[in-house]
Amino acid sequence: MKNRLKIAVVLAAAALAVTGCSGGGSGSGSSSSSGSDDANVAWVDKVCSASLNAVKSLSTEPQLDMSDPAKLKTGFSEWLGNGSASVDKSIKELEGLKNGPHPDSEKLVNSATEVFGKIKTALDDAKKAIDAADPNDPAAIAEAFSKVGTQLSEFAKVGTDFQDTFVQSNLAEAEKKAKNCQELNKTDTTSSAPTS
Repeated sequence: MKNRLKIAVVLAAAALAVTGCSGGGSGSGSSSSSGSDDANVAWVDKVCSASLNAVKSLSTEPQLDMSDPAKLKTGFSEWLGNGSASVDKSIKELEGLKNGPHPDSEKLVNSATEVFGKIKTALDDAKKAIDAADPNDPAAIAEAFSKVGTQLSEFAKVGTDFQDTFVQSNLAEAEKKAKNCQELNKTDTTSSAPTS
């Protein structure tokens, strides 16, 4: 059951890290195609900043008591609730960035908020499933963890598609220069290997 929990945690963090514009993309487009380079870098930095808290929240492995199913259930439910609140905050911050300097600013923000909205829904649904699981039935809790992992793994492709949109909009270079995107990339790298 602990391995399933780790998988769910890693999948949640990975999905958010990918959607938050991390990874630098594989394109080599120039960000100077529209708007000034500095304005695009500043805007992209804000997009990454809006994503950063949610990514950090979901990248932090919950401290769970694996020997007590009731405490395990409560701890994971709290982690999911905190993650959902962080994602909701990111969505609200992103909404304020629709009027960026790039012609695709609104399209990119809409893509990001759509992905984050789906992740929030998955977290909320997962929390409901965990909360409904019988703490005296380890198999029910394990099944709930498995569903969490399945739900969140579906967002990896969506996140990759969003990253491709970012690259296709010729903002990959701006992302590389943005301080918060660099921080997001570091968070993505360190989130992939839970330690406990």
